[in-house]
Amino acid sequence: MDKAYTTFTLSPLPNTTHAHRLTITNPPINLITYTFLFEFHAFLTALQASSNPPKVLIISSTNPNFWLSHLDLHIASHASPLPSHQDAGTAIHNLTSIFSLPGTLPTIFIAEINGRAVAGGNEFACNMDMRFAGPSAKFGVVEVGGGLIHVGALQALTKLLGQGRAMEVMLGAKGVEAKEAERIGLVNRAFGTEKELKKHVEELAIRIALFPWGGIEGTKRGVKECLDGTGNMGKDGERFGGLIGKEETQGAISRILGKKGYGEAGEFELALPDSIVDIWEQQ
Repeated sequence: MDKAYTTFTLSPLPNTTHAHRLTITNPPINLITYTFLFEFHAFLTALQASSNPPKVLIISSTNPNFWLSHLDLHIASHASPLPSHQDAGTAIHNLTSIFSLPGTLPTIFIAEINGRAVAGGNEFACNMDMRFAGPSAKFGVVEVGGGLIHVGALQALTKLLGQGRAMEVMLGAKGVEAKEAERIGLVNRAFGTEKELKKHVEELAIRIALFPWGGIEGTKRGVKECLDGTGNMGKDGERFGGLIGKEETQGAISRILGKKGYGEAGEFELALPDSIVDIWEQQ
């Protein structure tokens, strides 16, 4: 996972080893090329095999105009195919794996989008756990205009927006600006400046990374099960019961019980849920 990549860089966030930033750097327009697909698939595979993956991964871009662009159409073209040393079948396999793997991994994937996330970039964003937009963010679907479907995010986009809005976005093939994306639920929140976007996302990532793996992974699994129709309160209850016995959970319970004013209308109780970070920041 620590190897050098040519189409993106990796770095830990300040003051934590559990939250990282992946920055896409594939000029001139962050096209989803054969090399990007190969490298990102290798990264996700390494993440899957890692015994110590980051709890949170922010995905951003160095390009102010493009977060992640569309698929390099040489991968799909019969008349103008990839060079002979690059296999289109491998590229498509890596593409579909990249869309599905984040949902199966315990790491929380946060898309920090400022620039275009169109076609493949929109598919990529929709398969992240959370999406936040800056003032230059723009989303959209072009596949229908080329006789195709938004295959990597048709399901995810419909779950995010509902039938009518998803059909409008996909069939209309018109751009969706940041504030509109926030209004219709495509992104969690849109920010007026890039600085505000980065500050919010990094603070959220660092906060999540303070918490035990059990609650993070269990919540992600439960949400995914709810969305795919396999979740229920019984499953959530079983997962809750299993987590109670974890060492980190018991440690957290002991620290909460030891807080001054526990069970009283004092500073700690009145500040919940925000004050829950106190039991970890003091470690």
